[in-house]
Amino acid sequence: MISMFFVAALITGLIAGVIAGLFGVGGGIIIVPALLVLYASHDIHPEIIMHLAVGTSLATIVVTNISATFNHHRRGAVDWKHVLQFIPGILLGAWLGSQLAAIMNGSLLRLLFGCFEIIVGLEMLRGRKGEGSGIPLLSGLFNPVLGLLIGTISSLFGIGGGTLAVPVLNLIRGLPMLKSVGSASAMGFFLACSGAMGYIQAGMGNPHLPPGAFGFILPQAFLGIVCGTLLTTPIGVRLAHALPQKQLKRGFGLFLIVIGIKLIMK
Repeated sequence: MISMFFVAALITGLIAGVIAGLFGVGGGIIIVPALLVLYASHDIHPEIIMHLAVGTSLATIVVTNISATFNHHRRGAVDWKHVLQFIPGILLGAWLGSQLAAIMNGSLLRLLFGCFEIIVGLEMLRGRKGEGSGIPLLSGLFNPVLGLLIGTISSLFGIGGGTLAVPVLNLIRGLPMLKSVGSASAMGFFLACSGAMGYIQAGMGNPHLPPGAFGFILPQAFLGIVCGTLLTTPIGVRLAHALPQKQLKRGFGLFLIVIGIKLIMK
């Protein structure tokens, strides 16, 4: 059983790694649903199954995004000025999201978030003139606030933040699509660190935790997924840099629409 569990987690990581490198999203959109299925098949208590999936997902994203950020940085695709401006809000938001997740029902927020993803995805498919200009009314001083929103929502759902950060950087801050993806990967690392620590804290002492769990993180699943993402994240990064920017933007738009529909129907 342990072997099959590890293999299932490894396959999940192989797929998530490509998605993480290609779109800068950390892979959580793939990891969380896969872990829900995996945990259910191993009789994880239903009251904590979502929390355990989200916490474990964030822990894997810490490692995945180190690889993705390094590979994007080598190609000059990380705008560190924007990353540093967003970090304070992201750190606070990620911790806040982990604490909220432990006490609230996220059904309504999931519905609203799904609708938001669909709207942004459609906007990115449509495209707009003047990419690179951003929205001048929102000065750099507003970036920590944007980071707070990204961190809180992303931590609630166990995603790396790219599904929010990429559209914000591209559509609001006016960064080119490739730099938006690379910068979102860097932001996702800090988000996942804070969020994972919050889920460890929130889960400590929970009576429903399975053997070996560390707060709301299950090390067995973490190890399998990380082994997969480390192998395939560089492949996703190479694909991102090989594809034309217009196709990458449209691909990400379609990706967001699929995510939004999945969240609404869940």
